Amino acid sequence: MTVIRAGEGPRLASGSADYAAALLAPSPPNARRDIYLITAEPGAVKHSEPHAPGTVEHIILSAGRARNTVAGNATELGPGDYMSYPGDQAHDFETLEQGTFAVFVVETR
Repeated sequence: MTVIRAGEGPRLASGSADYAAALLAPSPPNARRDIYLITAEPGAVKHSEPHAPGTVEHIILSAGRARNTVAGNATELGPGDYMSYPGDQAHDFETLEQGTFAVFVVETR
């Protein structure tokens, strides 16, 4: 698993504008990525069974708080945090605050 907290990680600044970009996860060769915007409210935990072998999932939490658990290891995420993890293991997404939303990417190799 990889976790990058908001404000951490290398940033590339623009010379022409007040703009910076951080590459969180480059796409590996021969990969397919599906991108989702997730909106979620506290309540039931979203459980996912393992996906196809080699699947990697990425989350960037935009607002709220959430807990992602993979193979029994729980990680709490706040706004701006990034996490990647093996999607070919059982995993849970639990929303901890109202108004939680995230960018979610599923990478299949």
